[in-house]
Amino acid sequence: MNKKNKILSVGWLSTGNGQGSLGLFQEALDLHLEKKISLKYVFSNRDKGEKKGSDNFINYVLNNKIKMITFSSKNYKSEKNKKWKELRNDFDEIVLSKISNYNVDIIVAAGYMLFSPVICNHFKILNLHPALPNGPVGTWQNVIKELINNKSSMSGISIHLMTPDLDEGPCLSFCEFRIKNKENNNLWKNFDNLKNNIEESELFLDIRKKIILHERALLKKTLEKISIEEIDTSSIDPIDLSNEVNGSI
Repeated sequence: MNKKNKILSVGWLSTGNGQGSLGLFQEALDLHLEKKISLKYVFSNRDKGEKKGSDNFINYVLNNKIKMITFSSKNYKSEKNKKWKELRNDFDEIVLSKISNYNVDIIVAAGYMLFSPVICNHFKILNLHPALPNGPVGTWQNVIKELINNKSSMSGISIHLMTPDLDEGPCLSFCEFRIKNKENNNLWKNFDNLKNNIEESELFLDIRKKIILHERALLKKTLEKISIEEIDTSSIDPIDLSNEVNGSI
């Protein structure tokens, strides 16, 4: 987004639940402070006082003088007393009304625990998936369990554009990395002893750490390349950033 020295303007959606969400935001904040992008606002679907994790996230955003917008999906659901699938679009319309005054080039959904079927019809939304474009689907927990059950040596991260349906939209960028190496080989040797305790295993946590590191690096590289127009958000050909991402970690 270098036309006439225009800085890429970015909106941010995050529930802000924990360190994963905070770490992703910190990568974008670095780019903001370096004036490579301009963070216009952060939206969270939690109000202050709901959860310790999101409170820490909100405070961090405010302390760094970024506009913070909140609207509680939990309180909204409780007030309407309906199933979420009946409220999803209405909630998204309300969020859209709160962020639409900010003229951003792109929105990042990072650690945002909601789907945005309305907003993605008005803005391009980047969404991270903790696997390669043709890799396991579902939550990061399901992805890691599938990787372990398949005894996979490699995995990756991909960044997609969000679409109005629940399927992944077009992939913009991805990186591939090794999840089985000499450093964790002993953890893999204990695989047969995991049985139903996969999520509590050292191997699960080790893969999760690798995913978090690569998510942060891929998001930062992708935003940088969008800002200098090395990635076209209208392109249907995803860019492999494995070398650059792995080289930065």
